[in-house]
Amino acid sequence: MDISRTNKPIINGTSTTEEIVRNSNEISIYSTTNDDDDFSRKSTQQTLQSLVDKKRLLRKIDSRLLLTLVVMYCLACLDRSNIGNARLAGLENNLGLYGNQYQISLAVFFIGYVLFEIPSNMVIKKFTPSKWIPTLMVVWSVVVCCMAAVKNFGELIATRLLLGVFEAGFTPGAFFLLSMWYKRSQCAVRFSLFCSGSVLSGAFGGFLAYFIIRYMDGKGNLEGWRWLFLLEGLATFIFSLAAFFILPNFPETATFLTVQERDYWVTCLRKDDCTSNDSQHHKIDHHSLYLVVRDLKIYIAILIGIFIGTALNSIALYLPTLIYSMGFDPLKSQLLTVPPYFAGWCISLAITLHSDKAEERSFHLIFAGCLAVIGFFGLAMIENVNLLYVSTFFCTAGKYELIVFSFFEYLG
Repeated sequence: MDISRTNKPIINGTSTTEEIVRNSNEISIYSTTNDDDDFSRKSTQQTLQSLVDKKRLLRKIDSRLLLTLVVMYCLACLDRSNIGNARLAGLENNLGLYGNQYQISLAVFFIGYVLFEIPSNMVIKKFTPSKWIPTLMVVWSVVVCCMAAVKNFGELIATRLLLGVFEAGFTPGAFFLLSMWYKRSQCAVRFSLFCSGSVLSGAFGGFLAYFIIRYMDGKGNLEGWRWLFLLEGLATFIFSLAAFFILPNFPETATFLTVQERDYWVTCLRKDDCTSNDSQHHKIDHHSLYLVVRDLKIYIAILIGIFIGTALNSIALYLPTLIYSMGFDPLKSQLLTVPPYFAGWCISLAITLHSDKAEERSFHLIFAGCLAVIGFFGLAMIENVNLLYVSTFFCTAGKYELIVFSFFEYLG
């Protein structure tokens, strides 16, 4: 067996992912013992490792991929939940909503969201994440801007439905892309950082709603809530255009990494068995679909997701209204949504960092669930205003971690 065929391209800096895959296949063909095969893999890994600064490489991946997705998710959650802030600014009265019409406008979003999640994730495998995800973002940002022009309940329903359709593919597509880039031991904290976009959107949403409604209400003969939709939709549109040039595809095609960094990272992922990083595994076949449909864990995950999603969206959509019902004025209620979200972000990040350090998931998941239960129990049973407000901190601290750990537990 000629191991030099594997090492030579790496040393001279001209190797490609395809060459590594081809050479590793040749090694497996010519090997006569498992010891020889193990030796060749270790030799390749050690050679690459000597050429790559691992900490610098991980920082490059985080700053290019993770940070981009966090900002995109923050904007996505802001665009879907800002209707809660708009409600306090007079949306119901201006559109003449009555009865359960506001609640219906919230619920219709999830009809499009649920129906188009799977089809969208199938499309992302046909095209590329760096094109498909920003395209979705462009379209839903236009829908949000259109919400500033709605005149009645029917138009509000139509825009909310379309918003759900075009946002549906972002979150599963982002999780799919993250799982292609990180080892399992690195996933929990990064999934948490990604989900922190939702928490941060709540905090920033309260600040933005306060200043936009206070200073823009009446400008250009537009109500403050219309400016809220228009400006936040415009911000999403601008970032979506930048995302076309920033968001990477898969590790084996990453142009922002050097040849040595790319080959080293692909080898690490293959060793971790996170992904084979082979283009054929990014495609959907009937056998894979059959395995998914008959997997019992999928249905358990769906059931867990229903309960967690109910808790999460009840806070995201109703927290401004909830704080307003405690006796605060509308503008102050917008600002008071910020502290619970910020505290929830800090606590959730601490939990996942400890989880990665301890290499344990289940008890951290239980702990996060207990925080959420305490918070919702307090909202249901307590009458004291101060304690009610404290309960919102427990809700935001626990519910986002439930998403991270339930998803990570399914991945194994």
